[in-house]
Amino acid sequence: MFCLLKCSKNKILAAAAIAVCCAGLWGVGHWLLSSKFVSGSAYSDLYPDMYVDASNAFEKEEGKVVYYTFDDGPSKNTIAILDTLKEKGVKATFFVTGQESPGVDSDAILKRIVDEGHSIGMHTYSHKYSDIYASVENYLADFHKIREKILNATGVEPRIFRFPGGSVKNSFASPSVQKAIRIEMRRRGYIYYDWNLVSGDDKSYMTDVDTLIRNIVGGAQGKDKVIILCHDDTMRVSTAQAVGPVIDQLTAQGYRFEKLTEKVQPIQFNNDDEKG
Repeated sequence: MFCLLKCSKNKILAAAAIAVCCAGLWGVGHWLLSSKFVSGSAYSDLYPDMYVDASNAFEKEEGKVVYYTFDDGPSKNTIAILDTLKEKGVKATFFVTGQESPGVDSDAILKRIVDEGHSIGMHTYSHKYSDIYASVENYLADFHKIREKILNATGVEPRIFRFPGGSVKNSFASPSVQKAIRIEMRRRGYIYYDWNLVSGDDKSYMTDVDTLIRNIVGGAQGKDKVIILCHDDTMRVSTAQAVGPVIDQLTAQGYRFEKLTEKVQPIQFNNDDEKG
């Protein structure tokens, strides 16, 4: 009798343990399905239209070349920059956002950039670092939004982009998240461009024109290929004012000005993406 009771008790305990285990597994499964966690294979299925052909080989670059690039527009300063570029016969590159600037038609400026032969690229829609770098999914959602804005305003499929804050060591992004974003965007065929010359107009105040000219012209010395980082948001009046003198002085030093396209070998900050 004691043996039967003991055996029954053991069976009950075993059944209870199985029930607890199953409940635990169900809870884990429910969490995985209901949480915001998404594996790489899952986010790679998002936005199936957001791919471009990356099969083009980079073109050989000769001589001394400058790529003038502007982030954070469009704004009234973008218009001033476009006016000067048109006057000088120079092409440049604009990495744009979706932020609306008071008193201007942003879509009209995007269209003008393309119509006048410049390159247009994505710099995210919101430019909110804490949001876009929270996850790969967040970045893709924002990227898709600015891509759609450019496409609708210009009829052109943008193929190049720039990470806000640069492609590595962003204080708002964990290294693992930013690495995953780089790998995913590369898989989709998009090319990102960092820079090797900082104009100094990225302060919380407006840098004076002479300082900007000195920073750019001086920073170009000794470089055959220069990608200049500038900004054309509402505050950067002096950036627009510096464009003409910079073009004149660097042209006199034997540089030519070109726009970035997917056929230009990018300058990218060092990373460990190849390590897996």
